[in-house]
Amino acid sequence: MGKLKQNSLSWVRSIALLALLAFPVLLHAQERPKVAVVLSGGGAKGVAHISALKTIEEAGIPIDIICGTSMGSLVGALYSIGYSTDFLDSLVRAQDWTALLSDRTDPSELTLRQREEQNTYALIRGLSGKRPQQGGLIRGRNLMRLFHSLCNGYLDSISFDSMPIPFACVATDLVTNTEVDFRSGYLVRAMRASMAIPGVFTPVRMGDSVLVDGGLRNNFPADLARRMGADIIIGITVQGDPLTADEIGDASSVFVQIIDINTKHKYQENLAMSDLVIKVDVKGYSAASFLPSAIDTLIARGRSASRSHWDQLLALRRQHGLDSVAPHSTNRVLQRPTPSARPRPSMPSSPVASVGFRFDTEEMGAMQLSLKLPLHTRLPMSLSATARLGKRIMLRGEYSLFTHRTGFNPTLAYTFQNNDIDLYNQGLRTFNIRYYQHTASLTPLDLRLRLFDIHAGLRWDLFDYYGQLLAASGSIPALTDDHYVSYFASADLNTENHWYFPSRGTRFHAFVAYHTTDFAGFDGKPGLGELSAHWRANFSPADRITLQPMLYSRLLSGNNIPVAYRNAIGGEWFSHRVEQQMPFAGIGHLEYVDNLFLAAQMQVQFRILSNHYVLMRFAASLANESFEGMFDESPVYGAQLGYSYSTLFGPIDLRLGYSNCTRRPYLLLNIGHIF
Repeated sequence: MGKLKQNSLSWVRSIALLALLAFPVLLHAQERPKVAVVLSGGGAKGVAHISALKTIEEAGIPIDIICGTSMGSLVGALYSIGYSTDFLDSLVRAQDWTALLSDRTDPSELTLRQREEQNTYALIRGLSGKRPQQGGLIRGRNLMRLFHSLCNGYLDSISFDSMPIPFACVATDLVTNTEVDFRSGYLVRAMRASMAIPGVFTPVRMGDSVLVDGGLRNNFPADLARRMGADIIIGITVQGDPLTADEIGDASSVFVQIIDINTKHKYQENLAMSDLVIKVDVKGYSAASFLPSAIDTLIARGRSASRSHWDQLLALRRQHGLDSVAPHSTNRVLQRPTPSARPRPSMPSSPVASVGFRFDTEEMGAMQLSLKLPLHTRLPMSLSATARLGKRIMLRGEYSLFTHRTGFNPTLAYTFQNNDIDLYNQGLRTFNIRYYQHTASLTPLDLRLRLFDIHAGLRWDLFDYYGQLLAASGSIPALTDDHYVSYFASADLNTENHWYFPSRGTRFHAFVAYHTTDFAGFDGKPGLGELSAHWRANFSPADRITLQPMLYSRLLSGNNIPVAYRNAIGGEWFSHRVEQQMPFAGIGHLEYVDNLFLAAQMQVQFRILSNHYVLMRFAASLANESFEGMFDESPVYGAQLGYSYSTLFGPIDLRLGYSNCTRRPYLLLNIGHIF
């Protein structure tokens, strides 16, 4: 028993001795200084933070705290919850920033008709009974969707200290003009508030606070990192130098200069309290420089700026005893959240208002307004009204059933148009006609799917001619007021990846109609038959080149076809001025052609930079009154060279064309969506 007691005492002494020897080591580990990384705001320039963070990792510097403002808060938050710098690098390069920094819905989630509406209107807003979000052009729907997807697993209200790396970010309260520091709450809301650039993004409302970009008060929150317990602060700033008088020329530069001046004192104080500041050269780039080439350059500059401080990073590590700390893995991902599935859009529960604008050198200015009103009845219904203002006036009312479904939508509609049309013959204006057109349609078969639509029904048209002008050359057609009853059916397919500048997919449209004056015939004779179709495909033999062949035709049968239904070609797109209009390269105005019309077109689309395009278009056509004489007439040829710039508010187009029909060039400038 005594021997056992002696052995026990010996073990106790050994353990006590080991504890005494280990205490200094444990004490040293507990006293290891905390390292904070501070990321400044700067919009697109903030992507440079990613490569700078990677350099800090490679230097073996542990990161215990992250603070950020605006874009710095986005990068910092995602890094804090476990995303690696490699993943963040891939993420910012892969984004379609034009779509992300807008409220436009992903086309893959829309029906064909919804896609058309989204590419017609520049602004689409819901009119709910709640206080609307105002104060900015962009609500940030797509950004919030991305944040929710990436932060899945961190969507509850939490303490940001509980994240894998403690995190904080900064916003500004417009009501009190004070800094708001987020160290807890909903992470995605904190990120959204921190980057809400005034006037661009709608503010985030929290109680009585209206929160916008933190850069207005603290664009480099090193003081916040210090309050969180940081002993060592490594700062990464993408804030440029103050602008000179020559560099202040537009609204954005004035805005940037005001922010820099108002925050200069605190910015300098926070730089001074930092142990090491990595300043990235962002000259030549702005907060909106989200083009792929700009992102590549900014990430490279972040890498270059951080590598220039390599020796200082290593010295900092040695000086503060960080050598014993295991360096970060460059593939660090603690647990990558799984992006949540995107819900399909359904019928809105509140009214939706839309506004579209356009300008071209032929019609000058035009505006289109739309209001959709859902009716909360036993059977889902909706009313909609559309008004087009300009040289061509249009009013339309529509009543639809089952509008909550992507599918069967029976529709009753009435449309009024006031048309003022110039008609040309081989490039010379022959006459002008003005008329009112009233159209009522019943479409019992109105099937709307994501890529495919089918419509069939009955329509009534009344053409009321109230003015006509004969030019020096040509003959005036016989114009008599009359009404027509038509049976129609149509089918549409669209798998193209872009509404205006596709690089893959196909588009197909077919329309068949039988026009009568009495539901059966046409003035005692058989009715007028109409068959039209066009098909376009897209092939990309190279990364930036797309070949777009297109075939189209419109075939009419019957005698004494009225002006309202005659074939017309010219312009840039189908149904521009009148429903039966077909585009033709090199012809800028409306030209009437024979009843049987066949055409082929080849367009070559070159994408330069990100949203800039050069287009070359070639077209040829045959037209006659009978198929037997189709090749008796000489073909009509046309060519066109164009430049287009794709924007959120529609394309900006400049087109120069020439054809052997008009034998004169024409120039067209178009700004805005097509409607």
